Order: sequence, then C-alpha cells, then structure tokens
Amino acid sequence: MKGLRIIEIGLLLLVLAGAAVLRFYDLDYRVMHGDEANQAMKTGVLLETGEYAYDPYEHHGPTLYYLTLPVLWAGGVTSKVEMGETAIRLVPAAFGLGLVLLSWLILSPIDRRAALLGALLVGLSHGLVYYSRYYIQETLFVFFAAGLVWCGFHYPRSRRIGWALAAGAFLGLLHATKETGVLVVVAMLGALVASWFLDWIAGGGVGTARQLRRENSGEKPAPHSWFVGLNFQHLAAALGMALAVSVLFFSSFFTHARGPLDSILTYTTYLGRAEGHGSSGLHEHPWYYYLWLLGYYYREAGPRWSEGLILGLALVGGITCTWRPLGMRRAHSSSDGDYYCSTVYTPDLIFLQRFLLTYTLFLLVGFSIIPYKTPWNLLIFLHPLCLLAGLGAWRLLGASRAVWWRAAVALVLAAGCIQLAGQTWRGIFTYGADVRNPYVYAHTSSAIRRLTDRVDGIEAVHPRGEQLHINVFRPGGDYWPLPWYFRAYPNVGYWPNLPENCDADIILASPETAPAVQSRLKNEYHVEMHGLRPGVLMPTFIRKDLWDAFMAGRTTD
Repeated sequence: MKGLRIIEIGLLLLVLAGAAVLRFYDLDYRVMHGDEANQAMKTGVLLETGEYAYDPYEHHGPTLYYLTLPVLWAGGVTSKVEMGETAIRLVPAAFGLGLVLLSWLILSPIDRRAALLGALLVGLSHGLVYYSRYYIQETLFVFFAAGLVWCGFHYPRSRRIGWALAAGAFLGLLHATKETGVLVVVAMLGALVASWFLDWIAGGGVGTARQLRRENSGEKPAPHSWFVGLNFQHLAAALGMALAVSVLFFSSFFTHARGPLDSILTYTTYLGRAEGHGSSGLHEHPWYYYLWLLGYYYREAGPRWSEGLILGLALVGGITCTWRPLGMRRAHSSSDGDYYCSTVYTPDLIFLQRFLLTYTLFLLVGFSIIPYKTPWNLLIFLHPLCLLAGLGAWRLLGASRAVWWRAAVALVLAAGCIQLAGQTWRGIFTYGADVRNPYVYAHTSSAIRRLTDRVDGIEAVHPRGEQLHINVFRPGGDYWPLPWYFRAYPNVGYWPNLPENCDADIILASPETAPAVQSRLKNEYHVEMHGLRPGVLMPTFIRKDLWDAFMAGRTTD
C-alpha cells in the first residue's frame, strides 16, 4: 500500500513537471496580443505610481495587476520599461500549473487514479496551456473558480470554519478578477440544486440507488446531508471574507472609494456587451462556436485541431456520474497482516460527481447562448470538462477486469495524450500567433518585431536617441500592442484625429488615413509597409534624412 502511494505521488510529480514545461518554457516566444499589452501597461502604471482605479467600462478586475507586483519586485523591476514578456507571463503560468494540482485535489477524494488522469488532461489541454501563457485574467479566473469548488466541497464534510473562510476568499477573488464571476456563481448554485434533485431521485429508489444497494449490500446510500445542519455563522463568515477580499481589490487597497460601487454598476455595461451592442458585435458568434473550437477546427491549409479526447471522455464521465458514480477506495488490513481495498459509496462523493456534471452543463449552455464570445471564455467550462474526462477515463479502464481490455484502453488513452501534447506544443510555438490555431484570435502579427527592429534602428542613428518623435494615426484606438513595444520611447503620440501638423521622425498610419497624412507632411519621408495583424496593414513614414543615415550605417556594417 505504501509503495502504491509512492508510485502515485511520483506520477503526480511527473504530470506537474510536464505541465510546468508546457507553461513556463520560452514564455516570450509569442508576440504580445493587444489585450495582453493593454493589461501589461496598466500593471506598469501601477508599478511606477502605485495608483490604480477600476474602470467599469473596459478591462476587468484588478487581481492580475496586483498579483504581478510581487513577481516584478522579486526581479528588481521598477518601471514598465524594465518589464518583459517573461516576467509578466509568469503569473498566469503559475496559476495554470496550480490549476493542475488543484484538479488532482478536487478529484482525489473520489479516486486518486481518476484524479491523476484528470490532472494529466488539464496539464495537456491545448486551450488551458495556451492561455496559461497569456497575460490576461482568464487562467486566474478559472483557478479561483476551481478553488471555490474545492473548498466548497470540503467545508460540508468537515464543518470547519477554515474551509468556509477559504471558500469565501476564493469567491472574493473570483469577483475581483472578472465580471463574469457572477455567471459562475449562478452556475454553481444551479448545479447544487440540480445535484440535490438527482440525489433525491436516486435516494427514492430509482436507478443509481438500486445499483448501489446491490453493490454495497452492507452500506446503503444515505440521504445527502449537505444542506442539513448548515452553520449560518460559518456561512456569514464566508460571505464576509468574500466581501472583504472584493472590497480590498476594487478599492485599490482602500485608496479608491468608488471602486466597489463601480464593480456593481459595471454590470449594466456588460449586459449590453453580452447582447452584442456596440463594438461587441465584432465578437458575435453562433451558439456552437465553443464546441466547434474544441471538437474539430480546420482553417484552410495547416493542421487539424481537436480536443475530442477530452470531450469524449467527459461524455463518458458525465453519463457515469449520473448512472453509476465512482466510489471511494478504502484500505483495510486483514487478519494475516495484508492490505486490501474496497469501494465505498458515500453520498458526498456521489454528490461531487453530479455537481461537476451539472456545473459543467450550466456553464457550457450559459456561455454558449451569450452572443458575445471569445475563445478564452471557454476555459471556465473546459476545466471541469477535463475533470469529468478524468473520471470517464478511469471508468473506461475499469469497465472490465480483462487484461486485453485494460491494455487496449490504456493504449488508446496514451495515443490520445500524445496527440494532445503534440497539438499543444504546435499551438504554443509553431502556430502561436497563426490564425490557423483555434485559440489565436485577433492576434498581433509576428511581423510586429520587424517594425520594432526598424524603430530601434532609427533610434540608433537619431541625434536624440530614444527621444525621437513618433506619431500614430489609427482611428478607433486600433493601435494595440504598440504602446507596449514603444514603452521605452517617451515622445509617442496616439492621435484620434489628424492635426494640421502631422510631421514626426516616424509616422504610423492606417491605410485609410495614410493619403490624408501624406498630404499634410512638410518634410520628405521614406514610406514602407508594416503589419499589425493579419490583413491589417500599417503604412509607415520615416523621415528621409534618418532613413538615409540608417541605410548608410547598414552599408557600412
């Protein structure tokens, strides 16, 4: 028995090590997405000034910014110029790795082998890995939701206030991370009611209850006790903790009094966004959009993408959660000193499995019917899908005692995991910013590095160096992530409208504004074309004398 535990721990460490490689290796390989750059610049302002004020119209909650500060301080970073992609992406990557461990912790009370498989699928999932390397709130959001599930499961089992307070802290962090946290909480409450209803049906002698009674003749399933004897003082303490954590972050650590109020008023803005009002209409997609990304994605030439293994195993896990949930294996010592295991069905473990199923369904349906969709929004239900898939994989392995069956299932699972790992590796490196990747969405073109190299080259021959003057004329604020890449240059102007004098050392325009810009220029310029995103061009004007000096230097080299 002790040897078995050591093997399980060794396998868990192996899963964590593999997940760490996928999440931490070469974090600055991919160019910055516009949303990442936007978040990074807000973190930079917080780092330099210590100031942050929640914006109820754009962006999300402040946890990402504040939780990045310790990483930057540890690295001796004091300004946004010193910040690098690797430093800031360490934060979501760490939470992504933590999510793998948390997955094991959630499932291990049910079955440690199923927990290992669930953690493995979380560790390999293309979507979960890709956005663990992305400086946005999503991975933190999923981690806090999973933490709430974990603590919410353990509190009723122990009735200890520590679990209640921890659940409250996760709830507060969830709210302080993304506004859609309220949808997650609604899904959890709906899943609690639905699971209780399923329990009630089973307890009434229908389906599962009859099977359990047959298999455990000495231990009949008892009515579930989650809602029996609730300690309202603990409940109040948990809600108080959630409120305190939320207020702490939204008030910018008690320096911005209006923040907590804005965190409530913001839902009027997000309600309109969910319905596709304004620019949000650009992100309207059909109801099956998320299933399309996960099931089978193919765009012109290039690889075909699928996380069908997770979907298929989750389906098996979901069906068995309803029909025949997994039990808890308990070790016993025999009279001759040996150990043996038996399966014990306990109501709370059955309830947890049904909760995971109904919680996933509520999230999947809820986020699918909202017209506003972006690929990273699927993470919130992709994670519990992986947990269900872990349960389904173990159920398949245990469906028969025949060696040939277990060997065949193990081979299929191994092949599927190899496919997931290879796909994830291609997704984060070879196709990290390629539109043929299902998770690449309105992403910056890798060609942005050619532009930044050009600006750095002009800066090298400019008499005032980094004090050179850059004008950016792109309507509608469509210039991100340029502020991130130009953060070392203090004289950059981002213009919503064209001024009479457009001249500068370097001018970046849109194809629509370029003719008007050119007509207002007084100096002579070299003109070349750069790309912001695939299909989004950026005519670039470089003052002729600087261009000549730059070319002369290249000729000399």
